Amino acid sequence: MNIYCVTQVLMIFMIAWYTTIFSVCGDDWMQEPCRSCDEKEQDLGGCRCQAYMLAGDMNAADPVCSKSPHHQKILDARAAAEHSGADTPITFRNERNSRVFARG
Repeated sequence: MNIYCVTQVLMIFMIAWYTTIFSVCGDDWMQEPCRSCDEKEQDLGGCRCQAYMLAGDMNAADPVCSKSPHHQKILDARAAAEHSGADTPITFRNERNSRVFARG
């Protein structure tokens, strides 16, 4: 296993661990708009992995949520995919593709 894979595994473990801890420790860690959202008890601020990957902060609101300040990234990606005009094949995740995705 190379260092890149080890780093990914550790990051996933840390995010999962923190998500578990945060879910039992209340909502003090949440940022706005999650902290004052009436749905926070149900979705716990959304996905920490998506927040980290798209907003650069695992405590940020999940960008998939329409209330997130980073939601425009989701809308832009969907618009680009819908208007590409090409039938792009599905890219399955593997070590090589993960490195390409990580570089952006």
